[in-house]
Amino acid sequence: MRGGGSMNKARVEAFTDAIIAIVMTIMVLEIKIPEGATLWSLLRERAYFLAYLISFYRIAATWYNHHYLFANAQWISRKVFWLNIV
Repeated sequence: MRGGGSMNKARVEAFTDAIIAIVMTIMVLEIKIPEGATLWSLLRERAYFLAYLISFYRIAATWYNHHYLFANAQWISRKVFWLNIV
């Protein structure tokens, strides 16, 4: 911690990167393709895959925006730290 209750941004970024990496990994591991699935049977599940792709995209966009927001900061206040956690 730095004086005034602030911390180096690298720790907050690393924590957020780890959380997002875990979430995205779990999402990929949860994809179940049935045994003997055909292209037609997978097409019937397209709404499921579309929802997955949209969710994956939103998480990736959140990660990118987080990186952009923190790009010029050197120190993070406690308030920003806790808002980041939430």
